[in-house]
Amino acid sequence: MNEQGVMKTEYIFYTVGIVFMIAAVLYFTWEYLFQLARSLKVVVLLLLTLFFYFMANFLRRIDL
Repeated sequence: MNEQGVMKTEYIFYTVGIVFMIAAVLYFTWEYLFQLARSLKVVVLLLLTLFFYFMANFLRRIDL
C-alpha cells in the first residue's frame, strides 16, 4: 500500500494471476497426470513452471 492506504491495481492483478496459475497446475495435475509416466510428469511440471516464470517477467518488463 502507498501513503494514502490504496493498494496498487497491479498487485491485485499479480495476486489473481498467481492464484489462477496455481489452480491451473493443480487442475492439470489432478485430471491428466495420473496416466502419464513419472519422468514425463516432471518434464511437464518444469515446463509449466518455466512458462509462468517467463510470462511473469515479461509482464513485469512491459510494466503491466
